[in-house]
Amino acid sequence: MLHALLEIQSELIRGGATLPLLDRFLGLLLEHTGGAHGFLAEVRPARETGLRFPLLVSSPPTWRERLGELSSHPSLRSLLDDAISRGQPVSSSGLAALLDAPPVPGAPAPDSLWLLPLVSQGEPLGLLGLTHLQGAPDAERFPLLPAALTAGANLLLSWRREQQRRARDEAHRLEQAKLEELKQALTSVEDALWDWKLPTGELRFSRRWRALLGYSEEELKPRVSQWQRLCHPEDLPEVRQHVLAHLEGISPYFEFAYRARHKSGEWAWILSRARIVARDEQGKPVRIMGTDVDITARKNSEARLSALIRTIPDLLFRIRLDGTLVDWNEGTPEPTALPPEAFLGKKIQDLPLPRSFIELTLEKVQRVIREGTLAVYEYDLEAMDKQVRRYEARVVRGGPDEAVCIVRNISERKLVEERQVQLVRAEKLASLGQLAAGIAHEINNPVSYVTSNLRLLEQQLAELRPLLELQRELLEGAGAEDRVLSADQLSRLRALWERADVEYLLAELPEVLHESLTGTRRIKEIVQSLRSFAREDEDRPQEVDLNGELESTLRMVWNELKYKCEVKRDFGTLPPVTCYPTQITQVFTNLLVNAAQAIETQGEIRVRTWRREHEAVVEISDTGKGMTPETLARLFTPFFTTKPRGQGTGLGLSISRDIITRHGGRIEVRSEPGQGSTFTVYLPFEGGKLPKPSE
Repeated sequence: MLHALLEIQSELIRGGATLPLLDRFLGLLLEHTGGAHGFLAEVRPARETGLRFPLLVSSPPTWRERLGELSSHPSLRSLLDDAISRGQPVSSSGLAALLDAPPVPGAPAPDSLWLLPLVSQGEPLGLLGLTHLQGAPDAERFPLLPAALTAGANLLLSWRREQQRRARDEAHRLEQAKLEELKQALTSVEDALWDWKLPTGELRFSRRWRALLGYSEEELKPRVSQWQRLCHPEDLPEVRQHVLAHLEGISPYFEFAYRARHKSGEWAWILSRARIVARDEQGKPVRIMGTDVDITARKNSEARLSALIRTIPDLLFRIRLDGTLVDWNEGTPEPTALPPEAFLGKKIQDLPLPRSFIELTLEKVQRVIREGTLAVYEYDLEAMDKQVRRYEARVVRGGPDEAVCIVRNISERKLVEERQVQLVRAEKLASLGQLAAGIAHEINNPVSYVTSNLRLLEQQLAELRPLLELQRELLEGAGAEDRVLSADQLSRLRALWERADVEYLLAELPEVLHESLTGTRRIKEIVQSLRSFAREDEDRPQEVDLNGELESTLRMVWNELKYKCEVKRDFGTLPPVTCYPTQITQVFTNLLVNAAQAIETQGEIRVRTWRREHEAVVEISDTGKGMTPETLARLFTPFFTTKPRGQGTGLGLSISRDIITRHGGRIEVRSEPGQGSTFTVYLPFEGGKLPKPSE
């Protein structure tokens, strides 16, 4: 063992303490003492518990993960503190469950633990833990143990110094890396620095600063007065305000943009940022350092952008998160609620505007700045001419704390849209008026035979009444349960039965009821179709079955078709289509009625539906007289009609195409004179962002 200790000491001198060297030392000590398991722990101060005992090595190695931090085991804590405070080996038995040591083949499970402190110059450096020792590990039984403990203390001392050295090296490396990063950063800006010594008025410029303006070092004196001569006279007052505010402690630093005269005679825009870097014993500022950046290109871009903005006919302004209006361009001569000078630099909350408008605008602006989205909203506002107008505002984020708003007067557009809605409703009412007589006739037929059947039933019931009353009389008499009818009573019953012709009534009643139910069902279908056509769409599109909508429309216009048209259906399987059903039904009604009117005597209308990729296709064809190319060219022109005066508005097909277009679809037509016409409607299954019915 002595030879092995000497080798360890030699390696320690050559290369310092390492974990493999500590592991060899632990193995040597276990071999010398006959221990089954062991560990080597370091003693470290801890703020909460006084001392920590992190394990460095263990035998077997897996024991290190099981034990972890020794001081976290409450049963071991007092034993550890006892060993450190006494500076002598201590032991404890019955620790097999606590130690949870893995078994060693051929060796009994550990039952005792010896802790041997490693001390150097009175300072505890670590602890050796050895299990299953036969008796105390004293110098008499293990004469080399003191030397081994001394070697272990030296190892731990070297280990600690090595860790400290590595920590210092790592800290030095990190510091050098930070210095290098700072050096690189300063390299990029060192030529745009300036240093101002306030007591003397000395102002030194870096090479980059002079290069910004095209001067050499000899051409610029290192004085504040030199810089003042270069600064634009209009910018000097604002610069002084920023500097004084910082010197008086109002602002933590100062930042301003100013114009400086280039050697060529032109003005360059400079952005300056600076702060106090030194004070005297009384706290008075004595030195300011700052950086300058040439922002001429940015200012020129802003000027071009500003000129472009002035050409926009809409009102445009920039607003900050707190509601401050920082830019204002009134691109239209329309009078606003306040003059432009009343807006700039003011908070929108402080302006004499309706509170609802202020809250709506701030809510949209803050959400746009926070989420980076686009917000579009409308509002009404009274202008200076006391007229209430409708506006549309679009808000987009223009910076981390700023939004850009474009406001457009949409009063005329809204008026046009309202008129368009009125035209659609007028066309719809015209269609209803055109169909009213036919619908009345369609309803009148089933009403007639239902009424006739009810009158028949009323007559038959009147004839049945005497028979029923006699039966009630016989059933309600005393002893009716056991009564036997007399010959006279049977004769009266038979006579009433024959008079009421009950046999005929029993045979005819099911047919009469069936006809009546059929008539009421037909009336219900017509009314439902009429209600569907006349209904108002909701604000949101709905998923509808186009085949069902076509069937409902055919029932409603049937009186227009049945006398001269044979209708053939060829409906394919279609998924639901997202649309406004009332508008689509109006299109189908126009196309079917037009097809019927194109047939002069007798003909055929064919309605087909099928799916094509992401579209539903509806085809309505007729065998009518067809159209010329000149008529086709003007077919969708508003107010164009081929019908006699007073029989059409000329808006049906124009409105139909507009409805289909607003649904993201299209309508096509094929026709030749004498060959009939075919209208094909294409509608996407997903309507996407459809405009509201009123838009």
